Amino acid sequence: MIIGIYIVNFLLWKLPLIAFFNSTLLGLLIFIVYLFFSYSRWKAIEIRLEDLNKENRQIKKSLEKQALANQEFMDIIRVWSHQMKIPLSAIDLMTQTVIDNDELKNQIFTLENYLTILLEYQRITNLSTDFRFETVSVNEISKKIVKKYSNFFIQKNLFLKFEGESDWKITTDSRWFELALEQFINNAVKYTKKGGVSIYIGTNQLKIKDSGIGILAEDLPRLFEHGFTGYNGRIQQKSTGLGLYLSRLILDKLDFEVKIESEIEKGTTVIITKRMD
Repeated sequence: MIIGIYIVNFLLWKLPLIAFFNSTLLGLLIFIVYLFFSYSRWKAIEIRLEDLNKENRQIKKSLEKQALANQEFMDIIRVWSHQMKIPLSAIDLMTQTVIDNDELKNQIFTLENYLTILLEYQRITNLSTDFRFETVSVNEISKKIVKKYSNFFIQKNLFLKFEGESDWKITTDSRWFELALEQFINNAVKYTKKGGVSIYIGTNQLKIKDSGIGILAEDLPRLFEHGFTGYNGRIQQKSTGLGLYLSRLILDKLDFEVKIESEIEKGTTVIITKRMD
């Protein structure tokens, strides 16, 4: 309609044709410029909206991750606080009856281990650049841990055997690696009533084999979930499931892989290898 009125005005006023073309071209030029700036403004708004949506998604993911971490930590605290009652109850009972010095030391050792697990879990989950890498001997670290558990080996009359052709030198954070390795040796001693523990150290491989009660096949895939105790925990009533969970977190951050093989009443073997690039 506007175009029609436009043409009629030219005809009524009997304006020359050149004026019609000039004005038409000028109008088209103005319209094109308007479209260009309108499109540029619309595109800028779209880009800004996309950036805002992306930021919103990132914030949402961050909040969900934080909520999950908080829930996970609360679950760990719940399991941990429940498990702490066992050694505390044992110590309280001894104070009311006859104090067994060896058993008292064992319960205090257990309490210290549970406290270590909780504190180190907090550190490893909030870790940024706390690792200090150096070349260390797996043989020396293993013997250091075994020495720490020597009383348990003696009390339970368990044998200890070191095997392997040579030492395994690794570049890692010795403190964190030792903590992860200790949880596996702790479990090996805890769930072995007779027989003993064999530690094999080879090239790019460490095996910890015990003759303990073993693990059900259906429990193996869930062993590294926090709070999961499986067959061992139900039988012994001494497991939080946090030790293996912490070990897996540490080894993942240090680029190690861990695999567990087990058979009921025949024992368990933990295999640790360095993840290859």
